[in-house]
Formats: sequence, structure tokens, C-alpha cells
Amino acid sequence: MQIVATGMKTLALGCALTATTLTGAFAQDVDAALARMKVLMAEQGVTLDWADAEISGANATLTGVTVTSEGTAEPIGDIEVTGIADAENGYRVGSIEMPTYTATEAGGTLTLTDLVMDEVFLPNEGLDVGGAEIFFYERAALGAATLETDGREIFSLTNLNVEITPPEDDGELAFTGGADAFTADLSVSDDPKHTEVLTRLGYEQVSGSMAFAGSWAAGDGRLKLSQYDFVVDDAGTLGISFDVSGYTPEFIKALRETSERMAASSQAEQSRHGLAMLGLMQQLSLYGLEITYDDASLTTNVLEFAAEEQEISAADVANQTKAVLPFMMAGINAPQLSQMVTAALSQFLDNPQSLTIRAAPAQPVPFSMLLAAGMASPDALVQQLNLSVTAND
Repeated sequence: MQIVATGMKTLALGCALTATTLTGAFAQDVDAALARMKVLMAEQGVTLDWADAEISGANATLTGVTVTSEGTAEPIGDIEVTGIADAENGYRVGSIEMPTYTATEAGGTLTLTDLVMDEVFLPNEGLDVGGAEIFFYERAALGAATLETDGREIFSLTNLNVEITPPEDDGELAFTGGADAFTADLSVSDDPKHTEVLTRLGYEQVSGSMAFAGSWAAGDGRLKLSQYDFVVDDAGTLGISFDVSGYTPEFIKALRETSERMAASSQAEQSRHGLAMLGLMQQLSLYGLEITYDDASLTTNVLEFAAEEQEISAADVANQTKAVLPFMMAGINAPQLSQMVTAALSQFLDNPQSLTIRAAPAQPVPFSMLLAAGMASPDALVQQLNLSVTAND
């Protein structure tokens, strides 16, 4: 019996020591991961701090959290950090959750709810893995966002989400996302004429959705936005896609630092920082660009509104517009571009379906050459970019 009792005591003591050791190991990982998260945020120009961190196993509850950007500290409430673990080349975090965030400024109140980031990777310092130099997550979601002024909701967004596929070796990371719905109250204006026009057009209140997709390679900064569709119900869809290189982590950091200096500088220093910004832009090259507008009754509504104002038909308004287009374009002194724009707009006004601006250069064009060509001659830019303007493709 004595042997059994001694054995039980030994087992209990061993369990207690093991639990204490594991708890201490968890706490060390959590503390180190939280410290690394602070450093990574600071590298992006944001100071993250909190009043207290309650650690339980592999989880932490951060209370009294503040974020400081451009010298102003903003309280953002509490944050739940769960599933923290030591990993190769850094730390893995199962999720970071912020239930609610509210900020009031200049008479407006912004409220964010159910903000979540899943599968967050916090890389070790000096890690040179494509895409891992930045604060990285695989999924992020925002349940809702609302903006109110004087107790009146003027904007709302629901179910914003982003999914990121990590790169393999030095390859590209891919991203997709969008928002299920948004609403906007456009009648909030001090100008009664502005409100009257929107009401007559039927766009006093608008709703819609958005979707985007693309990829990014950290090595050469190749950023491809294959889709960005901004949909306004009963109006139209604006679609944008582009392909640029040079958008590297180093470029992003330099751009952020220059922007911060510009924001903090005096009026006399603005031009110097502006030149620095132009210098940064020279690191980018354009491979392609496309901007498309798909009409969904906006053009017809505008034509009918103008017709009512002038007491003529919508067809007459369209014909008048087509007649003055060549004279309006003559001021830019670019015959080739003027001809393309006039032909496309005329076709579109006759049958409003879509308008497309497309740049497809044979070789990537540095932004510095684009600026120089644009200042010298818009038609030279047309040739350089293989630019086209078409309707109803």
C-alpha cells in the first residue's frame, strides 16, 4: 500500500510539473508572438499597444488596445488572439478577432463588427521568403461596417472577405475577395439642387457589391489585378484590371515613408517630397491596363433627365452630344486619340452597352516614360501603350 501511495504521489507530482512546464512554454511562445506582431505592425507605420494581455494556454486576450498612426493614438477595444504556436521561420496564429470597433470624428461615427483574420503568419526578422516579409494572413473577413452622421446611416457594407493563397518558394501569392453588399445615401448634401438631381435620376439611395482577384510576387513586385468590379445596382459596373512590376516590399516601404513625410511636412517642403514620390514611381513598369464600364440604365437615365430639362427627346440629346464631341476633343491636340474617343462615345450613345479603355504595350513601359510621353504628346502615349478606346465589345 505504501508503494502504491508513493507511486500515486510521484505520478501527481510529475503531472503537475509537466503541466507547469507546458504552460510556461505556451506563455513564452505567446509572449514572443505578440512581441513579433508589434514589430511587424511598426514596420508598416503602425504602433500597436495594449494595457494588458491575459494569456491562457495558446490564447491571449488583449485589453485596452490602441493603434497609433501618424502620431495619433486611437483606442480600438479588445482583441482575441487564439491558436498561437511556434512554427518554422516564425509564429502561426489561428485567428485574431476584434468583435467591435467604433470611432467618432468630425460628426461621423464609424462602426466595424466581427473583424477576423485567420491563419496569420508572423515571420522571423530577416526572413527572405516571397510574401513573408509583410504581415500575412490567409483569410480575413469583416461582418459589417456602417458610417453614420447625425444619427443617419449614410454608408454600410456587409460581408467583406479576402482569401490569400500563400506562395510556393519564390512564386506568386494569389488573392480573391469582395463584399456581398453595400448601400450609400447620396442625398446627404448641403446643396438642395444636388439632392433634387439625384432624386429625379433615381439615385438618392444606391446599393451594390464588389469583387476582386489577382496575384503578387514579392521578388520582382509583379502585381496583377485580374478583376476589380464595382457594381452599382440599376446604374452600371466599373471594371478595372492591370499588370505592373516593381511593386516590391522595398517599394511599398519607401512609398509609405515618403507619404508620411509629406503628411508631416510644411507647404514649402511639399514639392521636394513630391519629386521623391515621382522618383519612386520610376521603379514601376506597366504591362497592361483595362478599364471597362458596363451600363445598366445610368446612361439612359442621364439622357432622359437632360432631355426633360431641355424639353427635347433623349435621342436629340444624344445627337447633340455626338455633334460637339469632336470640338471638345480638339483641345487636347491629339487627332488619333480624339478620333478613337469620338467614335466610341458616338457608338455608345446610340446603344449604351459598354465602354472599354485598353492599354496593351508590346513591351512593359516604365512609368517615367509614360509621364514623359503624356506631357509631350497624348498621341505618342497612344502609340507607346497600344491604346484603344472601344464601345459595345
